[in-house]
Amino acid sequence: MRKDFIYDLETIGANVFVCPIIDIAYRTFSWDRFTDQPYSFAELTNTMQTAKASVKDQMDNYNCSFRKDDVAWWESLPKEARDKMKPSSNDLTVTEFCDTILSYLREAGKIDYSWSRGNTFDPVILSRHMLSTSNINEFDKSLKFWKVRDVRTHIDAKFNYTTRSGFVPVADEDYWDKAFIAHDSTHDVAADILRLQAIHRAENDLEQVER
Repeated sequence: MRKDFIYDLETIGANVFVCPIIDIAYRTFSWDRFTDQPYSFAELTNTMQTAKASVKDQMDNYNCSFRKDDVAWWESLPKEARDKMKPSSNDLTVTEFCDTILSYLREAGKIDYSWSRGNTFDPVILSRHMLSTSNINEFDKSLKFWKVRDVRTHIDAKFNYTTRSGFVPVADEDYWDKAFIAHDSTHDVAADILRLQAIHRAENDLEQVER
């Protein structure tokens, strides 16, 4: 059975070489379930793995930085997204953050492909932190660079660039408009799994999941 891994980072800023991570959402998923036992948005969000990183630790010890414009962008978002930036007692040091992800990958075992929304962004930033904590060799063994895949490109290739990569992946669009929160890493990962699933089900002449 094929098992893939997907993740999404929220960061302060878009400079992959210095931006601090706010949090990550991640999980494995099975392509077999797309046809046999399809995922729902509720299931995916309720079972998502997450980790919140200490921005202070990254700024103090790992030469991370951001600009005023980066903070202003976050402050322009709805409260649900803005709250992600607030320091909390659950914030992990970079070492703890990387250890948490690696522990999950060890338990997951063989990963066939790893997915993100943009291969010049999330994988670069996460690899940067893995390198800075001397974990890059183990990380690269779990998520091999030649098996990295990009959700946006997958969608573009399937639709010949005629469909938004952020299309609604369930039949009940009213539900989606109320439930989905943009720039929430948990919701973003769930949405992209559902988009991969929606395409796969359409190719197999199967109805889309309701929610």
